Amino acid sequence: MDKSNIPNYVHHSGGAVGADLEWARQGARYGIVSRHYWHRRRTPFGNTEISQEDFVEGVHHVLQANGTLCRRPERHLDLLARNWCQVKYSEAVFAIGRMRQGRVEGGTAWAVQMAIDVAKPVYLFDQESERWLGYADGTWRPCSTPVLTRSFAGIGSRQITPAGLRAIGEVYGKTFGAR
Repeated sequence: MDKSNIPNYVHHSGGAVGADLEWARQGARYGIVSRHYWHRRRTPFGNTEISQEDFVEGVHHVLQANGTLCRRPERHLDLLARNWCQVKYSEAVFAIGRMRQGRVEGGTAWAVQMAIDVAKPVYLFDQESERWLGYADGTWRPCSTPVLTRSFAGIGSRQITPAGLRAIGEVYGKTFGAR
């Protein structure tokens, strides 16, 4: 594929095994640069350390998100506050995960909720129903395969399914006109 006509795109994530790395792996074929954020302790694929200012800001956003999620973020505050950078530096969030009773499951929910809290576009590929959902006007609705923004958070479950892998490929294909 000729990458010279593809504008610069940046993928933001935590670099976790599963969806995060799959967004990076498939994106590399299109010349996408991946920034995998970390704080205090470098993660296996971390390549961008966050600043103390971003960490403090991230803690604020984690606590705000917890107002909706009602979880216990204290044990994993370094990782969760780091997730704020994925949201902060992206124009939209594209997540692979699971939706149960109208809520995103697992750790993916934190970045998704932070993006919702600051009114960024959010898309979730639900691996259970094998369809894309978009968040708008306070609700999740089925949508077609989304198109990436130039600066995007490509995140999600560590337990990515074959459908999740295909969904990432379809987003890249639709964005760049590849088949």
